[in-house]
Parts: sequence; C-alpha cells; structure tokens
Amino acid sequence: MNQPLVSLDQAEIPILQETVRAERQRRAAQKAFDQDIETAGGSLVSYIRAAWHVLEPAHVYIHGWHIEAIAEHLEAITAGQIRRLIINVPPGMTKSMSVSVFWPTWEWGPKRLPHLRTISTAYREHLALRDNRRAKNLIQSLWYQERWGDVFQIKPDKAGERLYENDHEGWRAGMPFDSITGERGDRINIDDPLSVTQAKSTARRTAAKETFLEALPNRLVDPKRSAITMIMQRLHEEDPTGIALAKNLGYEHLMLPMEFEPDRRCYSVVMPRHFDAGLPIEARYDSGKQIWYKEGENDPEKQVPDNRVEYVKLAPVKTVYNQDPRTADGDLLFEARFPREVVESDRVSLGSGPFAGQNQQRPAPREGNLFKLADFKFMDAIPDGTEFCRGWDMAATETAGAARTAGVKIGRMPDGGFLVAHLVAEMAGPFDVKKLIKVTAERDGYDCEIALPQDPGSAGKVQAADLIAHLAGFVVSAKTATGDKVTRALPFSAQVEAGNVYLLRGPWNAEYLDEITTFPDGKRKDIGDASAEAFNRLTRTPQKTGFAAPILIEK
Repeated sequence: MNQPLVSLDQAEIPILQETVRAERQRRAAQKAFDQDIETAGGSLVSYIRAAWHVLEPAHVYIHGWHIEAIAEHLEAITAGQIRRLIINVPPGMTKSMSVSVFWPTWEWGPKRLPHLRTISTAYREHLALRDNRRAKNLIQSLWYQERWGDVFQIKPDKAGERLYENDHEGWRAGMPFDSITGERGDRINIDDPLSVTQAKSTARRTAAKETFLEALPNRLVDPKRSAITMIMQRLHEEDPTGIALAKNLGYEHLMLPMEFEPDRRCYSVVMPRHFDAGLPIEARYDSGKQIWYKEGENDPEKQVPDNRVEYVKLAPVKTVYNQDPRTADGDLLFEARFPREVVESDRVSLGSGPFAGQNQQRPAPREGNLFKLADFKFMDAIPDGTEFCRGWDMAATETAGAARTAGVKIGRMPDGGFLVAHLVAEMAGPFDVKKLIKVTAERDGYDCEIALPQDPGSAGKVQAADLIAHLAGFVVSAKTATGDKVTRALPFSAQVEAGNVYLLRGPWNAEYLDEITTFPDGKRKDIGDASAEAFNRLTRTPQKTGFAAPILIEK
C-alpha cells in the first residue's frame, strides 16, 4: 500500500534546502580530505595522517593543531623560507615522529628530493638510531613503495641502521649529539640534545653548548642553504635553545607551552594555514622573557630589564604571524591526549620547577626556591607503622663556619605521606663524627635504616667500610651520590610542594626550616643534602616484609 506524500510548509522548504546544501558541502570536504590522505603528497600534515598507520598500527592517530604548526614550519624549511628552526613543546606531542621520521621521508618521496642528506641526532645514540630505523621501515613499506617507489630506492649494500643511502646519493645518518662529526648534511635534525638529568650538570651543558656553537656549523653541506632543526623541551636557561636565542643566531622559534600564557604568545615568520591568525605584525623578540614586542605599541626599553635592553635594541624587526589559536589563560595544548587531570597530576609529580621547564617551556632557575615554608605541615605524634631512614651528610671538621655533619630522620607513613621526625647537626672532627652517628643510631633504634654517603675512590670505600663496621647490628648502607645537589633534592622538593611532607613538632624545627628554605642558595647545605639522602634511600628501598634488610656497601 502506497504511503501518503508528506506535504511541507512553505516556511520549511528553505530550511530543508539549507540542510541539504550543508550536507553536500560536508561530503565534498570529506571527499577532498580523503583524497588528500590517500595521495599524501600535498602537505606534510596530510602525509603524517596517512602514513601513521604504517608505523603505529595499534595506536589510532590523534590529531592536534600543534602538529600542523610543527609541520608548516618544517615545510617552510623545505620551501627555502627558513634555514634555522627551534621547536619547544612538552613531551608526548609527536615531535620525534614529525621531525625525525615523517618529514625526511616526505622530502625524499612526495616532494621528490631524494638527494637530500640528513643527520639525525639526539642526546643518546639509541634514540637517533630508533628514528633512523622507523624512517627506513616506512620507506620500505608496501604503502610507501606503491606511491613513491619510482622516485628512489635504498641501496642494498648501504642499508645499515646508522647509515643508509639511496640511488640518488642521498643518505641518512644517526649519531649522538656529542659525537656529531665526520658527515655533512643538508638537514641536521636535533631531537633533544640534553636529557633531563644532563641539563642539570654544568659540565654536560657546557659540552652541549660547545657542540652546538662549534661543531654544528661545520657539519652543513651548504652553509647558505642547509638547515638545522632542533626540537626539545626547555630544561635550563643555558640549554641549547637558551644559547641560540640569547646569541640571536637567527633561529625561528616555535614555542608552544602546555598551558597557554597570553603574554608569551608565539609568533614566527611562517604564515599558518591551520587557523585564522589575523593580521601580521612587526615585532622584536626578547629571548629572556620569550615575549614579542610589537612595533609602535610598546617601548621595549621601558619593559625589558636593564640586562636585556641592549639585546632587544639589536634584535631585528620581523613581520610575524600568531602561531597559537588559544585565547584564554591556561587553555591546554593537546587536551585530547593530555586532559586537565593528567596535566595536574604531572604538575604534582614534577614540582613547579621541572613542570615550568618541561611543560611550559619556561625554565626557571633550578638553584632556588626548591622548598617553600608554606608547603610544610606539622604533626604532633608519629603514626603507627611509619618506616624510618636517617640520611647523613658528613663533614669531618671543627672549623668555625664550615659545613656540619647533619643527620635527618624521615619516615614514610602508612598513608603514603612523609614525616621529618628529627634533626642533628654538629661541628665534629673525624672521631666525633663516628661517635655522633653511633649515638644517634642507638637513639633511633634498630628499625631505622641508616643512609651514609660514600665519597668516590678507594679512600671513600675505606671510610664507609669503617663506619659500617662501627654500626654493626644496624641496617646501614653506603652509596656514592650521583648528580648535583639540586638533582638529588628534586624528588623530596616535589613531595613537599605537593603537601605530602610533615614535620614532627620539636625544638629543632626552626633550624631545619631556616636552612631547608634557603637550599641550595644558603651558606649551609648539609641539612638539605641529608634530607635528600634519607628521602631518596627511603623511597627507593622496598617496604619491609618482616625480613631484616641486608647491610650494603657499594663496591
């Protein structure tokens, strides 16, 4: 039986026509997008979308506008618009895949530039080789060969992991950043020149600075046309990004923090396609504040500290475009992967200093404000079940004004919090140091672990062995410290800042707080060092199971 026709009111016809028109536009846009994905030759970001499944078949591609911003800046290098680029983004933003894997293979294949020679480098060799391997796997995949197999082929006899060549004399080499010698490339891609730990070492930062300033310029095929790209998170004011900006070496700077900060909005000479960036502006850049100053609107000399004025005067005026579509203070960079709850958890785990550097690309000085007075809480009694460790910082001298021998007792409470329960800090000679540690151990009891520092070398081992023998019957360990004072104190600092650390009320509280809140800028550092020793040993030792822990000494 035929259904009756539905009659439309005349007023509904335009609405229906608009709905049909919108649906047709949506389908046309989807078709164009699908074609772009299939050919993957138009833009780098479309290529990334299309090729993703080849290397990450178990993980769905999650798109973010920051990937387009990164891709557009890399395209600008390919087009010859820029030759130096720094990209500062937080961890987990698809940075290594974009810069070190997809971009070089896109240039060789879709852009038909197989003659290009690329040096890929990172702070550890295995990371550079990892991306070398990923790129080669993509090139040799059926998906890639069906599309661009006619452009070039990898030479069978030159297809190693560290170096592989194609039949157009292009090649790719992987090496650690501190050993970037021997080869000359059209592209030098630096993916994290320093690790988080290395950035805290003055010696490693100095070595990275020398490599960046002295070795890199000599590793280019053509100093006028070859490109250097460095992508990293900010780890220190004097990391390679800081050096490049402070010396005004001509790098375009794409800086995208996890949480948007309006006064640090990012601009560059690259015109973005991924959003309406508005009108370009003419501006100068202050690398110290990472802020652009618009010509004609602000007077840099009135806003920049005295030590920055000369640099800003010398900085070139450039026509730049807004690179960040965010508008509200605190807007997240990649909420699809890093929602608010994840960001807040990272903030607590890292602490304010590391979070500012790694996520906000704003490296605050690591040397101060590790411990704030307001972050400490107080407790009147020790909870049952608290496990204790006393950490020591030893100074065998009785000279007035010198460092003291300090012992800080810290407990891990059943609820996961931490309790600073006692402090001793005295000037003492070698014999009195042994006596002080033994007397304190007897007062703490046999359930309190003892963490002793061990100086490097044979003399340090002899001293540690002597002290351990003197403490027979107690759970005691001696270990050589690694990293600088700030590095060792950061885990404890993060817990203090998170509100997880309490002080047991006692007459020693004022002395403890006076010194710990100035660490490591204060004249004395022994209480801070002893606190870090106790906390790190406590948190890196398995919780007790009823068996006595062994007596340990590092060999």
